[in-house]
Amino acid sequence: MSSRSIMNVIGSNASGARAAPAHCCTRSALDLEACFCEECGKPLYRCMAHAECGGLVDDGGMCPVCVNLDLSLNAGAASSVREGGKLALPLTIRNASNVGRPLFVSGLWITEDDAPPREIKLPFERIDPQQTANVAVRTEILKHAGVHQVDLLIAVSTRYQWRQEEFVFSSKIIFPVEPKDPGGPATTINVNANEVGAGFTVYNPTRIEADRSAGAPRQLEPVKLSHKRADAAEREYLKRGFDNGTKVPRNVELIWRGFEHGQVPPDGPIVKPSGMLLVGRNSRQAGNDICLRLAEGQEQLSLSISRLLFSLYIESGAFKLRAEGQHGLCVSDKQLRRTETVILQSGDIIRPLVHNPSVLAIRVDFEIEHRDVRRIILTREYAEGSL
Repeated sequence: MSSRSIMNVIGSNASGARAAPAHCCTRSALDLEACFCEECGKPLYRCMAHAECGGLVDDGGMCPVCVNLDLSLNAGAASSVREGGKLALPLTIRNASNVGRPLFVSGLWITEDDAPPREIKLPFERIDPQQTANVAVRTEILKHAGVHQVDLLIAVSTRYQWRQEEFVFSSKIIFPVEPKDPGGPATTINVNANEVGAGFTVYNPTRIEADRSAGAPRQLEPVKLSHKRADAAEREYLKRGFDNGTKVPRNVELIWRGFEHGQVPPDGPIVKPSGMLLVGRNSRQAGNDICLRLAEGQEQLSLSISRLLFSLYIESGAFKLRAEGQHGLCVSDKQLRRTETVILQSGDIIRPLVHNPSVLAIRVDFEIEHRDVRRIILTREYAEGSL
């Protein structure tokens, strides 16, 4: 029997794609003052780099304009693989973004059979738009003939100013390993319908080599790898959310309690084009979203609060605070200096006055459903006599 492998791929109807922003929302987002779609009424969750890409994030918090990843294998570099040998998978990573947004690759892992994930050292990090980077992903010794599967995980990030969004994608590759005896049985690969097109790719280096030996034209086109978002890996590898697996989605509701009328925006998600809320002594009319001032008779102490003290935003599945004021502020027991950031946890206390921490505080509490934070309650707490 010929050693050339036989591949049977059944069906092709599965997909790992996220729901992309609706066309009506994309059109409405062209108006930079718009916070809701004028047609469907849904909130407009803009990418942090909207000023450069013009994109909205999908249901998973990813901007498909900035994060447009292509994975492929260089089929022309393949050779046959037999029992007892190794296979080098010539992986090409391409940043397919059509705007001037680079991608940053922060990790690549390979898993074979039941072995633990093995990290691949990368000689690169940044990939500019429409550019590629190459790395050889080598398997361990292939001890048995038959069908072999490797799982790839790739972590990428997109950056804008000091902000960063991280994501993990998965891809499965199966390939035949021929027996040491060339006259052995052929290898048949069966792939279920729900695996094709959902992060699953069949790679057959032996057939490529057989075609080449038979005088067939060398295949110069790469073998494109199917891939999809890997939510579980994003939690496991601490790329999104908190260490305990909880994450904060972009549509989380912010609830304001204890503030005076006109000092805070309406309860609900952050829908500003920048995706950030500005907090400080300045009023909402002067550009802030949350106004922090003390009561009458404490005007001098209020002047100790910076006009812009800190900003709040969602990043990589976490609720973050960035210190903006010259004198900083305290979050629980940690003092932050200007430009320093911190991930806010449920139970944290924001203290705007470093030298008078007990006078004014904002308590942060999470309401969690199925490991997603659905509501963040921010309660202004006053010291006795400061009302």
